[in-house]
Amino acid sequence: MTSMAVHFRSLCLCGGLALLAACGGPKEADNLAELDARLTNGSDALSGDASDAIAIAEAGGKIEKAPPAKETAETPGRATIGGFVRRGEGTGAAPAPGGCASDLKSGSEWAERMPRPFRLYPGARLTEAAGIDREQCRLRVVSFATDAGIDQIMDYYYTQARRAGYDAEHLLSQGEHQLGGTREKDGAAYVVFARAGKDGQTDVDVIANAE
Repeated sequence: MTSMAVHFRSLCLCGGLALLAACGGPKEADNLAELDARLTNGSDALSGDASDAIAIAEAGGKIEKAPPAKETAETPGRATIGGFVRRGEGTGAAPAPGGCASDLKSGSEWAERMPRPFRLYPGARLTEAAGIDREQCRLRVVSFATDAGIDQIMDYYYTQARRAGYDAEHLLSQGEHQLGGTREKDGAAYVVFARAGKDGQTDVDVIANAE
């Protein structure tokens, strides 16, 4: 799998990648299920109605509306994960600790290792995934495309995050939506980026600490 391209942004959300990379939970065994072929095979993607129905079920039967996006003047800047962390850059005021995220490894299996609230939207097509399991550094990153609209994506992950005990802030920067927050009990953090993609699809990146 090639180097993953993720749109890292200057965030006021939760300290961005620096906070994510610094948050480490107790190391626990991950049970890797065989990755569903639908993650990487677009021809097997679920229909929009089926995807939405599954999303509602996974969110406990009701999707909550994300708060309105706050406009931010920060300018987006595209960078690969590898280049971003090797330079030790951060998202805004918070620098990323290069000794942690610089060792991210790519592979579709990392999509199954995402924390449950931040797994792929039902019916989405996985683009790339990466992660790392190391003491004080258990990071997960996925990119995917979906037929669901940006508002649906924001509402879904907002609902999942809030029900898992995370707070949330919703920003909008030059057409890209950013939803992120932290969980007080353990300091875990997440960031979701969503933007208009090709052919009416939505491109999404999700970054989160492993649970």
